[in-house]
Amino acid sequence: MNRSGVIRSVPPIGFGFWVRDLPWPYGNFGFRRIPNYLSFLHLSISVNGEVFHESEDFTERNVELYSSYHTKNMMSYDWEYRGLQVSAKYFLVGENSIVCILEMKNMGDNSREITVHATNIYGYPQVRYWGCDGLVSYYSRKVDAAVSKVWAYGDIFLLGANRKSVCYKATHSDKVWEKWIRNNDLSSNDGVSVNFRTSESVFSVISYRLNLDSGVKERIILSLTRGKNELYAIREFRNVISNAFKLLNSKLSEDEEFYKGAALLVGDWPERWKHGWIYDLETIRMNIRPPMGIYKHPWDAMQVHTPRVVLGETALDCMCLSYADMELAKEVLYGTFADAPMPNIPCSREDGSVNMICANGKECGTAPIWGLPFHVIRSIYLRSKDREWIRRLYPYLKRYIDWWFENRTDEEGWFHAACSWESGQDGSKRFLVPSHEPGAAAEFVRTVDIEAAMANALENMSFFAEIAGRKEESKYWRRLADERKKRVRAMFVDGWFRDFDARNNRPIILRDYWDIMMLMPITFNIATKEQVEEIKPMFEYFRKNPKHWLEWPSFMFPFSEAAWNAGLRKFISEVIYDTTERVYTRTDRRRLLKGYRNKLGLPKRYDYRLPGVANEFWPIDPENPGGCENYGWGATLPFMIIRNIIGFREDDEYSFILAPALPNKLLRKGRKYGVKNLKIRGVEIDVEYEVLAEKRLLTRMNIRHGGRFSVKVSDERDEVIAEAHSSKEGIMLECPMKNIEVYKVMLIFE
Repeated sequence: MNRSGVIRSVPPIGFGFWVRDLPWPYGNFGFRRIPNYLSFLHLSISVNGEVFHESEDFTERNVELYSSYHTKNMMSYDWEYRGLQVSAKYFLVGENSIVCILEMKNMGDNSREITVHATNIYGYPQVRYWGCDGLVSYYSRKVDAAVSKVWAYGDIFLLGANRKSVCYKATHSDKVWEKWIRNNDLSSNDGVSVNFRTSESVFSVISYRLNLDSGVKERIILSLTRGKNELYAIREFRNVISNAFKLLNSKLSEDEEFYKGAALLVGDWPERWKHGWIYDLETIRMNIRPPMGIYKHPWDAMQVHTPRVVLGETALDCMCLSYADMELAKEVLYGTFADAPMPNIPCSREDGSVNMICANGKECGTAPIWGLPFHVIRSIYLRSKDREWIRRLYPYLKRYIDWWFENRTDEEGWFHAACSWESGQDGSKRFLVPSHEPGAAAEFVRTVDIEAAMANALENMSFFAEIAGRKEESKYWRRLADERKKRVRAMFVDGWFRDFDARNNRPIILRDYWDIMMLMPITFNIATKEQVEEIKPMFEYFRKNPKHWLEWPSFMFPFSEAAWNAGLRKFISEVIYDTTERVYTRTDRRRLLKGYRNKLGLPKRYDYRLPGVANEFWPIDPENPGGCENYGWGATLPFMIIRNIIGFREDDEYSFILAPALPNKLLRKGRKYGVKNLKIRGVEIDVEYEVLAEKRLLTRMNIRHGGRFSVKVSDERDEVIAEAHSSKEGIMLECPMKNIEVYKVMLIFE
């Protein structure tokens, strides 16, 4: 669990520790802990007597509050008022210090009198515990800081800066606090001590004054530091204040290195798409954690508040991460298999506990359908050609498949899930469980999607065995794959792939219920041409009935791959466009979203959801908050845009596919849409499509590689439409293409 809490922004220009239940579904799993609280650093700034304290103060003065820098390592609040430029740069040091470097520059002609009021808002315990009696705040002359404590027992907070304060005071009344700030009050008092029966919080204010002449720039370093005792907090506070710039520069260097290699949108895409793309990449970065406990490698925590490893979520997240940081994605995937407590990769936490135990006692992970892990691994290999990675991973993949054959097949060899949780579809109707209990045993359901996913896994294992130098095993896997494909094709009944009930060997046909996972045989190119043609009309059914099915990334990924394989490239381009437009409009909005209907007892002003971060799913209903905040697979739209609109896909070890599929609303003559930093086999590629007419595009490729090479581009008729040889700078290639057609780009290395 995140025992130290979650760091979230606090309007209008603050940040804080949230160490209690959070305003989203099952946001209460992580913080049944002692002590529990909220503790915020709230900044208020007076400019010549005009106070910026709440969001309304910016709105009423027509001041745009924005963030010019927004990554997992640092977030800034930026604004300008009458020539005064202000930037509050926040970053976390360790687990216990929220640091703010406040920069102000006077670009006006006249001097400015500035007062910075820094407030530690502390309290609001959700669960009272022994020792949770009250709050006390006082001034420490030793470090010129406000000190806030729970008496008799709780975490301790220091709030101070790298310059001398002009006053300190504290109160338990939010109205008194508001009056102080509004009046720019520079008086001091002796602090406050209050019982929780009287008040839930204290407001500790420490203030700083600056006179900014024209053209002058000033900085203040502030830190809200947490400790288990005051001496520890003082030591930590002093270290952070004295090393703030060094610590921040290290974080900024990490960001710079990441974005040097990350695939990014360029050109005439909507600005909200460019912003949303960054929010998604940063959401995934926030959920990749360093080695800890049983995990000896970086691991995907899936969600920010209750981190755990789940194979399905990791596969989806790493598919997206691989387009930004291929090496990290490979290491996370390898560690997911290598560090797992059991061969089936059970859902687990860093202490080794497992957290998906069915009602029959079986400890589960996710089936190979969830997140398409073998499909993801093949894609990453074909783009990286890292043979050593496959050699290292191969024994663990073999162990995983062997486990499924031994533990999840019935007497006749058909695959099943132990319960609906293991399938990923919690409580689905398809498992014929009374009351749709997700943990109930479902071993009598022969699952067509798991059969298809296992056939794909076996086919990939044949490919991986060749890479690993195990040719005899490759033949073995190929034979098993062929057998499974026959089983899958035999599960096609009345125009649809069906699960079967092992108790009577009959197909499970549910009235007026169509499950998107039944398209999995098309996702993996297992269905026959005739079966694909018969199913094709159902793609439109899901587009017209998108709720649930096309709101969840875990369904959209296999659905999009199936549509592409079925030749419905324009169709899936439009679906991805509609989804992206809806999601990125939401995450890039400039106002808070509604919280969890105050179910968790949060103070009303703090019961909110944040934009600028991905959510668990992509709701169609604008009032639906989208499940959990800061959830990895909700941040996977970038790779779906790359694969289905840009049409950049791996092909084999020596080529890649470009299949431009610009949706109708982007087809504007003269507009240019591109992605830079695409990578395949050590080659970097920038792709740009310029719209010439409705179906005609001019494609530009900037292809870079350290050695000499040549490129050939072929159309669907296998005719070469362009070719070039590299210079020292690489290859700049232009060629006409048609929207929705498929082109093969061959790389020939000398």
